Amino acid sequence: MTWIQIAHAIPGRTRLRSPLLRRNDPLGEELADELAAIAGIDTVRVRPYTGSVVIDHAPGMPAGELAERAAMVIGAATVVCLGERPPLSEDVPAFSSLAKKIVALTREIDRDIRRASDGSIDLGTLATLGFVGAGAAQVVASGRLQVPPWFNLAWWGLRTFVSAEQDEIAAARSNR
Repeated sequence: MTWIQIAHAIPGRTRLRSPLLRRNDPLGEELADELAAIAGIDTVRVRPYTGSVVIDHAPGMPAGELAERAAMVIGAATVVCLGERPPLSEDVPAFSSLAKKIVALTREIDRDIRRASDGSIDLGTLATLGFVGAGAAQVVASGRLQVPPWFNLAWWGLRTFVSAEQDEIAAARSNR
């Protein structure tokens, strides 16, 4: 979904923002030329790096009209008013390329561990045993058992609940 947002507006100055303007110099130049031709507009500065355009204009010009005109020029389907959040793009991938590489690496390590152990242990079990061992070593070395911070306890409680009740949660979601 394409959009243009009124990012800032005070009498005499308006800033519009759109992902269509990011690093798109020809479109930015076209927009600057079109807006500069409107009576009452003093200067138009396009910032392709941030995808914004700053318009210095007569104090009585409504920001909404400037945004509507800019939307027509750049082909934006929606004008997002001041203070509203722009719509999320459907083009955003589920995972970044770095996350995909980390997942692939983790799967490969898990596969190697399962092959080497003839399927008797996997990466998740090995990591769990490693953390349990490190915790036990810390208790032995310090001679005392420390209480985790409240946020860790809250997270572990929520995670345990979600893991234990995943069938119920899935059933509730499907009944919506």
